[in-house]
Amino acid sequence: MNTWKTKGTDRLIDDVIEEVKARLGKIQEESCGDPPTGKVLVLGKLDQTDENMLQSFANICTSPETGEWDFIVAAQVSAGLLAFTALGIPGQPEAKWILEALLGGKKVYFLEKGLEYRKYRETSYKALYQKYQEYEEEIRRFGGEIVTGIQEAAELEMRVQKSACIIAENDSAAFDLTRLKLLGESDLGKLRGTGYRTVLIGRKTIITPLAKDYISNHNLTVRRQQ
Repeated sequence: MNTWKTKGTDRLIDDVIEEVKARLGKIQEESCGDPPTGKVLVLGKLDQTDENMLQSFANICTSPETGEWDFIVAAQVSAGLLAFTALGIPGQPEAKWILEALLGGKKVYFLEKGLEYRKYRETSYKALYQKYQEYEEEIRRFGGEIVTGIQEAAELEMRVQKSACIIAENDSAAFDLTRLKLLGESDLGKLRGTGYRTVLIGRKTIITPLAKDYISNHNLTVRRQQ
């Protein structure tokens, strides 16, 4: 084994982790100022680098019996688990925990590299593969987040916590979209990761049918400007 290469790789990993911690720290400074004390339920196995990143801002638990958790990271998602979750069926323990979290308004982050069905892109029948892509999109509609890695999940969750602090200080806080004459689904997508559950729109703003579906599916509240 090349010891020099191994040490170099370890240093690179450490540098990446420190950079992520610094970015999360900056987000935290802009929030309520409290140290991160959230608890995360991890489904599946994380590699050591991802685990270290996650531990930098949350307490990790791997069993729901350990008590309440604030959000979930689904590190490994089988084709069956993806299907059960997308269909709203608690057919596996993991699907039950994910659905309960989403029903309770908690965030669930699915790691892209842990989505099992994607490994079969080259061999699967096209119609079957497309069905699982639809399942993935359905999970997004339910409020789940498909993320590229732990860093993205961490940053999104920190922003959710930050917004929760802001909203707690002002119960009437709303995401301001009053400048829009037409409110579309993509406009509502800007709420992703902000923690806002209320949208403020103009008195004459028109809401598209897809936007109405998004509002209903994500349990959002819409207020019109007086």
